[in-house]
Amino acid sequence: MKFLVVGDPMLSSKTLSGAVHDIFGSDTEVKEVDWKPASDDEFWYLRSQVEKLGPSAGKPPKELDEAVKDVDVIITHHTPISEKLINASNASYIGVCRGGVENVDVKAAKAKGIKVMRTMGRNAQAVSDFTIALMLAQLRNVAKGHEALIKGEWKKKYANSSFMGDMADKTIGLVGFGYIGKLVAQKLSGFDVSIVVYDPFVKEDVLEKYNVKAVSLEELCKQSDIISVHARLSEETKGLIGEKELSLMKSTAYLINTARAGLIDEAALIDALQQHKIGGAALDVFWTEPLQKDHPLHKLENVTITPHLAGATNDTFNKTPYLLLREFKKYLETHEESSWLVK
Repeated sequence: MKFLVVGDPMLSSKTLSGAVHDIFGSDTEVKEVDWKPASDDEFWYLRSQVEKLGPSAGKPPKELDEAVKDVDVIITHHTPISEKLINASNASYIGVCRGGVENVDVKAAKAKGIKVMRTMGRNAQAVSDFTIALMLAQLRNVAKGHEALIKGEWKKKYANSSFMGDMADKTIGLVGFGYIGKLVAQKLSGFDVSIVVYDPFVKEDVLEKYNVKAVSLEELCKQSDIISVHARLSEETKGLIGEKELSLMKSTAYLINTARAGLIDEAALIDALQQHKIGGAALDVFWTEPLQKDHPLHKLENVTITPHLAGATNDTFNKTPYLLLREFKKYLETHEESSWLVK
């Protein structure tokens, strides 16, 4: 079995190749190609464009035109695998070292009979940790206080000073209850909070296990003191949190997003923050990345913003290819249906 591994600035082809050899044996044939945009800013910009517009919006390395032709398996992380590349390839499988497959033309792959496998839950620990960090940072002005003190200002008054509270006794609303949502609920269990969940696909026994209550999205918006978004972005979920949902939120409630920016209507959120219709927001993902220097978020006092850091830990990057390749090997050996295969 011949592998093509396609690295990028976050996960190199050498790392991917090493994982293939560890899982499939040192004599496995592996081709290595790396996607090397001109700068980190260009990489992040192309990533965000692919997230929004699909793999045709990216600029994969030219070497892929030839490299894809004579392999059985393509392993990628963020590098876009377009319809053109898929049509030129004889591969039977494409493995993606992330939970989303926006960078792969899945429709084109299906048309050629190529199976696409993603890495479910690969950064769930990292993102769930960061989600709770953002909740606390926004609630207690951790980042704002740090920023002020670095500038020499002993700041005690903030945008939420009139309603700042504790985590205890708050209602947390989780929009989406997959790998990350479950871990957030688990890690919040020590904070003495109530948790409500909106997820049309979650089963009753799972709700009971995590001691959470299922509600409609409308009820979640009305009840929650903090809303955290963990849904997968699709055509159906694009703009899931829009003007209507924001209007239902408490004026003291916070919105947290470590998932995908497209789940929230950008214009509606900016208006809600500018008009203080909600208490604030903490965001790690944006509609275009890097976030433009003139973006309105930079001028708001009721936000905490971070540069897409939630899933970016060394632990996550080091283990991701191993998670994917072990699941792939298991599938090849047992032929049992895997939930990691894209339907």
